[in-house]
Amino acid sequence: MSRKTQITLTDAQHALLKAEAAVAGISMAELIRRAVDHVYRPWVRPKVQGYEVNLAVWKRPDAAVVGRRVRSKWARRPRRR
Repeated sequence: MSRKTQITLTDAQHALLKAEAAVAGISMAELIRRAVDHVYRPWVRPKVQGYEVNLAVWKRPDAAVVGRRVRSKWARRPRRR
């Protein structure tokens, strides 16, 4: 299935695409499709091995952190009978 899409190019971009399409012997549309496939295919992008570490320090913690602290203090208290 194909979809027709309009884009606006500068004169220099159009001239470059027209020249490249002539050299490659393909249409400008095919040249653009190949460029999109080459640049935006996620499974072709190289993946970097390693770990991601995030660290943050706040002067005042948000409400969710404070709520967890309060609940954990209540959970540790012995029940009165």
